[in-house]
Amino acid sequence: MVVLNGSLAKFPSSLFDFSASHDGRFGWFLLTWHPENDPVLEEIQTQIKLDIRNSNLGQASQLEIESALKNFFAEYHWKLHAVFRKTNLREKGISLLFAVLFDQELYFLEFGRMLSGIVEKDNIRSADRSWANFHVKTLQEMNLLGLSEADISIKPKHIHLDAGQKFIALPSSCADLISKEKINSSMFETLIRSITESNDTCYFLLESKAKQPIKRKRRFRKYQISALIVSLLVIVAVLYMLFGNRWLETMERKTKLLVSSKSRLTVERIPDYLNIQSQTIRKQWQKLEQYTNQPARQIDLTKNWTTDLNFLVTATPAFDLHNIYISSEDKLLAFDKHSKKLLWNKTLPANIKAIKIMRGSLVLFLDNDQICCLKDGNTVSWSKNVSEPFAGKSSLSPFELDSNEDPRLNSSILIVPTERGLYIFDVNSGNLLTKLNFDKHLQFLSSYDAFDNCFYAVAADNIICVSLNIQN
Repeated sequence: MVVLNGSLAKFPSSLFDFSASHDGRFGWFLLTWHPENDPVLEEIQTQIKLDIRNSNLGQASQLEIESALKNFFAEYHWKLHAVFRKTNLREKGISLLFAVLFDQELYFLEFGRMLSGIVEKDNIRSADRSWANFHVKTLQEMNLLGLSEADISIKPKHIHLDAGQKFIALPSSCADLISKEKINSSMFETLIRSITESNDTCYFLLESKAKQPIKRKRRFRKYQISALIVSLLVIVAVLYMLFGNRWLETMERKTKLLVSSKSRLTVERIPDYLNIQSQTIRKQWQKLEQYTNQPARQIDLTKNWTTDLNFLVTATPAFDLHNIYISSEDKLLAFDKHSKKLLWNKTLPANIKAIKIMRGSLVLFLDNDQICCLKDGNTVSWSKNVSEPFAGKSSLSPFELDSNEDPRLNSSILIVPTERGLYIFDVNSGNLLTKLNFDKHLQFLSSYDAFDNCFYAVAADNIICVSLNIQN
C-alpha cells in the first residue's frame, strides 16, 4: 500500500492538494510552484485546485487515465496561457506536478521546474526528467504550463512503486540541493524537511509499504451456512415424516381443545376453593361476579338499517367485505352493503338452496343437486353435479360467537334466533345478556359479519342489519 508520508506548501507561491479513497487504493496529488511571491498567484493556484477537483480525472479508470491526462492538460495549458497574459508576473507560466495512484501504479506529469524522484535504499534517481544541469535550461525548455504560445509536449509517465520505495515531488532548486547530499533512506524524510523549510519551496512524499497480513477469524462461508440449514431442514423433514400425519398440527389442536374444555373458575366459586366460611365475604364475591368472568361489560343489539324487498328471499344471505348476496328462487342478487344499491343479478338453472363464501368465490347449492362457483362477480367458474340431494339444515339454528371472531369479547356468547326475536346468552352463567324483537316473522339469519360487527336478518319482505355493540 502507498501512503502520504509528508508534504509542504507555502501559499501563495506554492500549493499542495490531494484526494484519496477510504481504502487507500486510489488517489490523486497536485503540487504547484512559482518563483515569485505575488498575491495574484493566490487566485491562479486556487483556480487550478478547483478546476482539478471539478474535472473528470478522479473518475477515469486505470486504462483511461493516460489519455485523460493528455486531453485535460493540453486544453488546460491554453486556459492558463490566457490567464497569465493578463498578469504582471515576470514568468507567465507555472511549475506543476500532477499524479494519479492506482494501488501501487503511479501515473504523473511534470511541468516547468517541478521534478520527481524515486528513493530506494541509499540512493535517489529521477522518475522522469533528469535532475542534472536543470538550472541551465531556458524557460521554453522547462515546459512551463501556460507559458508557450503553442501546444506543449504532454507525456504521462507510469511507474510501479515496489514495497520500500519512495516517490518525491519537488522544485528543481530543492532537487539540486538534495542531489549534493549523501542519501540515507531512513533519514530521508528528515533531510527533506530541513531543506524545504529553510527555502521558499514545496514537496510531497509517497512511500510504498508492504501489506501486513491480517489474521482473520475463521468464518463460515455462505455455502457452508446454507448447507447446514438445508441439512437441518432435511433431518427435521425426515423425523416429521417418520411420525407422520401432521402430528404437530394435530397435537396443537388437541391441546387447544383440552384447555378450552376445562371448567373456568368464576369469582363466585373462589370462596369455595379458598374454604372461606364468612357469609359477608361470600356476598361481596357474589357482587363482583357481575363485573368479572363476563363476556363483556355491556352487550346490546340494535337495528342499524332496514330495507324493504320486493321479492321473496329463499336462502340465508351471505356477505363479503363489500357486498350482500341474497337469493330469490333461481336468482342471485348482489347489493352494496353501505349504499344498498343493486350491483348485479344472475339467473341460475334451478332454485338456490344455500350460498357460501369460500376463498373469495361464491359457491351456490341448487335444487337440482348442482354446485356452481362464481368468480369475479357473476361469472360462472365451474359447476358440478352430485348424485344425491343436499341435506337440509335449519336456517335459524343457535350458534356460538367467541373472541376469535370478535376480539372485544372475553368469552363465548350464545346467539339464539327465535320466531320473532334474537337472544344472546352468556355461555358460562346462562344469563340473558340482551335481546331484540322483530315486528315480523324471522325467516333467515346470516352468520356474524366480523368486519362490520353485525348480522343480516330476513323478516318477511325486509332485510335488517343488526349491529352487535360491545363495551369492554
